[in-house]
Amino acid sequence: MTIDEQKRASGSSTAQRRYDRPVMKRLASYHQIVASAAESGRTWVPSSHIAALLGIDDSLVRKDMATVGITGRPKVGYGVGEVLARLDDLLGLTARNDAVLIGCGHLGAAIIAYPGFASCGLKIAAVFDSDVNKAGMEINGHRVLPMEKCRSVLEILRVRIAILTVPASTAQELTDWLVRRGIKAIWSFAPVLLRVPEGVVVRNENLALGLAQLIHSLKQEEGE
Repeated sequence: MTIDEQKRASGSSTAQRRYDRPVMKRLASYHQIVASAAESGRTWVPSSHIAALLGIDDSLVRKDMATVGITGRPKVGYGVGEVLARLDDLLGLTARNDAVLIGCGHLGAAIIAYPGFASCGLKIAAVFDSDVNKAGMEINGHRVLPMEKCRSVLEILRVRIAILTVPASTAQELTDWLVRRGIKAIWSFAPVLLRVPEGVVVRNENLALGLAQLIHSLKQEEGE
């Protein structure tokens, strides 16, 4: 095997390796911090800067970076370009992922209008609502479609991701329906814990619970 072949094999092995969820969560935070540094014109970011913003030890930052094949320079830090290129690839931000959004209320409309998804490789391909009065409405360039068209859109576009901003009373039934039609990842803002079969991933964003946890943490800090 030539040196180039060894490098390609090593790179492929690193790219295909699966990392624990806490590591992936930290890497996503690193990406956000380094991307912000890039926007401000910085070309190098030290591990101490990343660690200070996240409240962790800088040795953990260096360990994580080394684990995914990112090397830094002593007393200088990590090259912004190298970090973003590696983490973009690792986090799946280089490929476009189509998603459907179901539920075009105030929260759904705000998500549709959010411009930052493009930089994360996500594109909202179609939006739906069960309210017939909303059919035909336009939200940030997306025409709201009735739910009866959702099945054909999923089949034609082969979408694997769904974003749900629907009431808790309908979220589980809708989730089951989507899973039967090939959806493999669900990002839910419904205030209910969704059940999905093995092979399907779900992220529940419970805004009320998040606010309660924030207030609880605030009270603890004030108590101390």
